[in-house]
Amino acid sequence: MILLHPPRRFLIPVVLLCLLLPLFGGCGQSAGATGTTLSIWYGTDDPVERVWSQQLARRFQSAHPTIHVTLQDLSFEDINTKLQLVLSAGDPPDLAYTTPRGPGIPAYVHAHRLLDLTSAADAHRWSERLRPGLLAQYNQPFAYIGARPSSVVAVPTALAAVGIMANQRLLAHLRLRIPTTLSEFERALAIAKTAGFTPIGMGNADGWLGDDWYLTLVNSLVPVSSLRAEQRLDPTFSFRRPPFLRAAAILERWARAGYFTHDFGGLDAQEGVDQFFHGQTLLQMVSSSENPQIVQDEAQTGLPIRVFAFPRAAGGGIVPLSGYEGWIVPKAARHPAAAATFITSLLSPGTTQFLQRHSVVTSHAPSSSSPSATAWVREYVDVVNTAKAGVYLDAAPVSNLNATMEANVQLLLQGYEPPTFLVKSLQEVYSSHGHGGSTTRIDGEF
Repeated sequence: MILLHPPRRFLIPVVLLCLLLPLFGGCGQSAGATGTTLSIWYGTDDPVERVWSQQLARRFQSAHPTIHVTLQDLSFEDINTKLQLVLSAGDPPDLAYTTPRGPGIPAYVHAHRLLDLTSAADAHRWSERLRPGLLAQYNQPFAYIGARPSSVVAVPTALAAVGIMANQRLLAHLRLRIPTTLSEFERALAIAKTAGFTPIGMGNADGWLGDDWYLTLVNSLVPVSSLRAEQRLDPTFSFRRPPFLRAAAILERWARAGYFTHDFGGLDAQEGVDQFFHGQTLLQMVSSSENPQIVQDEAQTGLPIRVFAFPRAAGGGIVPLSGYEGWIVPKAARHPAAAATFITSLLSPGTTQFLQRHSVVTSHAPSSSSPSATAWVREYVDVVNTAKAGVYLDAAPVSNLNATMEANVQLLLQGYEPPTFLVKSLQEVYSSHGHGGSTTRIDGEF
């Protein structure tokens, strides 16, 4: 006969053992006598980043031998789906690196599933290690959806900064220079098209690149100070104003002229970058979050590139700028103290240099690049430091705003909707605080 339960004479000793072992580190999710097991979920769609992200765990372990780290890389789609489930089930990882856009961190904040990290941030001086004001700015939107005002629930270690990548070989072939005005930019597009090249590279199956084009054009036409009102949900802000319509009309004109990559709606952002390096595309909007892939493509193809800021109507360049993914600690984490220690290690000079060697534009203060970085990476960092910092309009704390912008810009570019419909849709979702507009599924990449 097989015993399905222990005999009664063994029941009390077993219970006592389970009660006593945690005191010695024996029960629960630990590595027994050797220390703690810290579980991390890391969100990325970049195949290059997936490789070196594992080194973050190994670096931390070597400095903290009593803490064993398991770091699991997940796509944005997977981490968005699975993290919601394990948070609800009360069995999450100790730490996660994920998007600050819906359906990421905002959903977890709204469900009150995240630990308030303010005390840890103060104790370890995280704000001082980052760009001035970045930590507060990054966490400000979460106060509108359930976080305590002025609290810290997420920490960014990298920046998302929008830049324009240029094929230096084609610039020389077409006798063009880096454009410094919108008219020069459009002239370059026309010359490239006439010569049989693709003026603008794009992979927009994910929606976020078209979204970035629209908000960058708006930033170039409107004083940035007036756009910050949108981030505060100022009721006087409106997408119906002429510059917002003009930005949409510019994108429509470029799409009708055939300036974008053929079949851009069927290519994701990573495929669009790969196609740029075939050498037949003049310009491509990129986010600094794509740098690891760009470095690999450049090394494999030998194509020389430049990076510059999109030209502003008022002069100079504009770079929409934000913290990228954020590190969060679930309330149900088994080892929150170890998780906070890991975040602190990410903000150390050594880890900063490690990230910079992998071409990450870090959120640390001040922004800098590794001495061994390629010329275009150093140029990208210089652009971030010198251009006017713009506003990610899709990051306002309004449910569905990001999805509405991505979906309707895509429809605009494909000729299904006019510019007036785009601004109407954006204003509808903004003024209704998310109760109107698109409900298209997005992954939160930007």
